[in-house]
Amino acid sequence: MSIKRFFVSTIISALLASTAFSVKSYAHSDLPMYFDFQDTVMSIDAGGSKKMSMRANYNYTYHIGPHTSKGTYLECSFKSGTQDVIFHIGADEQVKNVMFHFYVDDEEVQSDDTHDNVEVYVQNAASVSNSVQVQLAKKKIGKITKTGNIAMLYNDKDVAMASFSLTNGNGQMASLEIKGVANKDGSNYFDVVSATNSAPVISESDKAVMKANGFAGVCVNGEFKQWP
Repeated sequence: MSIKRFFVSTIISALLASTAFSVKSYAHSDLPMYFDFQDTVMSIDAGGSKKMSMRANYNYTYHIGPHTSKGTYLECSFKSGTQDVIFHIGADEQVKNVMFHFYVDDEEVQSDDTHDNVEVYVQNAASVSNSVQVQLAKKKIGKITKTGNIAMLYNDKDVAMASFSLTNGNGQMASLEIKGVANKDGSNYFDVVSATNSAPVISESDKAVMKANGFAGVCVNGEFKQWP
């Protein structure tokens, strides 16, 4: 082999090797002809998110298995190619293992139920209850009870006194789960979790009742918010 041919062959081999290594390969998939994931199992705190790299050989869609929070979702392009996707877990998520199912959604592939999964272990989920005892004025004991997405305060005679809800800022009622009572600067706040960074909604008369019993507002996902 001539020196010239030897150098040409070497350069071509180097270019081929460079091209091969420029494509990310994760080899985390049961269906490598469709998807290639950086991870198929991950842990995310309730209220947190995590970015993951993946490659989709076709356009795709996704479906989430059993979950409790509207704040649990996937941020993605739905398009083929190598990309970053972001898994979001709602602060009020109570399911410990959430499955994200990836399906091919492309005219080039005949549609069927074939899919691949990424499993998320939800960490540090808040302990919530539908009813929590609270201390009222004059050291009486009442309770705060959740019905749907409305929280109702009852006195020691089990008579409803006042209520509040949460809004996501778009005129829609937000999810609400009760943790208990939190204290800030000597004032009590109802400690709740929600799928979004929600704000309290309350009538003027109910607000007066809440304040008279020492409740200054709501602590939503760790953020203290006074009554509007």
